[in-house]
Amino acid sequence: MGMTWTLGRRFRLAAGQAVCSLAALGFASAQATIPEAVNTGKRWEVYKESWTAEDEAGYAEFVQAIGRSDCTSLPSCLENEANPYRSQSDPVLRGDCADMAYVLRAYYAWKNGLPFSFQNAMRTADGARQDIRYSSEGNVVTHRRSVRNYVTNAHTFLKSIGGQVSTAMFRTHPETGGGRTHDDFYPVEVSRESVKPGVIAYDIYGHVGIVYDVLDDGRVLIIASHPDQSVTRSTYGPNFMRSKPELGAGLKAWRPIFVEGAEKSEDGSLVGGELRAASNEDIEDFSLEQYYGNVPHPSGVWHYGEFRFQDRTLKYYDYVRRKLAAPGFAYDPTEELRFGLETICGAIKARKVAVDSALMSNIHLKPHPKKLPPNIYGTYGEWEEYSTPSRDARLKVSFIELRREMQELVKHVEEGDPSVRYEGENLADDLLKAFNEEKDACTITYWRSDKTRMRLNLAHVMDRLFELSFDPYHCPERRWGATGAELESCTDDAEKEQWHNALKFLRYQAERTYDVRMDFALHELKPPMIAPPEDGGLGVEAPADADIRAYLVSLTGPLLADFEGEPELVYIDFDPGEGSVFLPAWHARLKSGASR
Repeated sequence: MGMTWTLGRRFRLAAGQAVCSLAALGFASAQATIPEAVNTGKRWEVYKESWTAEDEAGYAEFVQAIGRSDCTSLPSCLENEANPYRSQSDPVLRGDCADMAYVLRAYYAWKNGLPFSFQNAMRTADGARQDIRYSSEGNVVTHRRSVRNYVTNAHTFLKSIGGQVSTAMFRTHPETGGGRTHDDFYPVEVSRESVKPGVIAYDIYGHVGIVYDVLDDGRVLIIASHPDQSVTRSTYGPNFMRSKPELGAGLKAWRPIFVEGAEKSEDGSLVGGELRAASNEDIEDFSLEQYYGNVPHPSGVWHYGEFRFQDRTLKYYDYVRRKLAAPGFAYDPTEELRFGLETICGAIKARKVAVDSALMSNIHLKPHPKKLPPNIYGTYGEWEEYSTPSRDARLKVSFIELRREMQELVKHVEEGDPSVRYEGENLADDLLKAFNEEKDACTITYWRSDKTRMRLNLAHVMDRLFELSFDPYHCPERRWGATGAELESCTDDAEKEQWHNALKFLRYQAERTYDVRMDFALHELKPPMIAPPEDGGLGVEAPADADIRAYLVSLTGPLLADFEGEPELVYIDFDPGEGSVFLPAWHARLKSGASR
């Protein structure tokens, strides 16, 4: 191809150039140094033809530092001391999950004099007239904006990104999604060398996260912004649903780009040239294994492929953890439980911020709309900004999957699986003790309609998980699943109560269904047992088992099971402020440099 450039991930280069990777730079064991800013004013001059391995390592550390910080919005992340480029003259940049992914990359490119390009127009791959964020066959890139020489006002450029990108940009087939130009991303192989801070995690149900850490136990830590402008941390798992290649789900790295044929001016900035991108064939860690498995099926059917690790077939998310875990690492069931509950706690506190945002905007005092949006999980306007169906679905999945994981780990301990380590004397007691300690440590309070406060712990939320209302027009009591005396202060009228009852089966549903029509009026909604979705029978008949405590109690025997009980809810007259910074407990350990 005649190209000679230096790229930042593992790649194939023209003759005479060495293959580089973040691992080769020692990123896994010793942090790179984030370089000093090249551009300090509004102007964005490009001084480098491409992102070098050092640039990519610096970007990885930049993202990791922001992820490990205590920032809770995109502006606060960029203003945080974790960002060495922060300046009072910087623009205030806001945005949701897609915006954050592009803005962080562009911001770093601006400060370091690097080229940047992003796809800002898409079409559905099959020509269907659909919401391109949820197209059934994925999208194709039709246009892009690029910075190959300079931008006069980087502030204006960066602010404009949010209005041009959405999660539709990530919904592309890894081989054909670039169309006549190129796709911004490519799927990486599942390895510790390739899954690094800065890698994108795309959920086909309209969410994008950014990897900011990979722990020794194989967990991939994610930071993401939301429509309500809050920034949260989570882990990569079933909350980022695997799908067919056309939809481009999974872990994706930024495609290497370069300016070809440019000349350098006296100050070293680039003049002229054309912006190009590396093809899949030129990127060594481009891999389709996330879609087809590391043992593809002979038929070529994507979901028939297997994920094999040490002669065992694993589920995809278990495979990812095993592949990304440090060599020789063994899972401790009690630590897994604690980590999972701490992650869930962070999600609960993040949900509190989202619900509070709707309450402070008095959405719950407005009349309920006569119909639901066309789809509650993906829409626009007030519902998108203030409702929580997708957030609640991810919370449900987290509880469900943690219960499943604990059952699997207990089984592995009983079978003597060497990949699982337990050194105690009574696993059931230790697990239950860990659960009780974590649920007591995780509390939130919310304002009831009568201005009293209610304190909930993690177990309370779990018990009422499928009663949490995602509807922003409901009172705070219903948003938090209240029943009985706790609900008596709710100010909802009879119509809102009817809506709450009618949406029960949608609350039971943990799966987000973006391809289902939902714009029904109240009288048109029916139980799914008697009507199909197209006739108003939305949701599922019954919720999945998410009761982690009940499973753990069942391991201890009937006496303890009879004894176990939850304390009564407690009214309090102060706000401990636990919702202001919604970071999981393990996050503090990361900041302090401690490892599990």
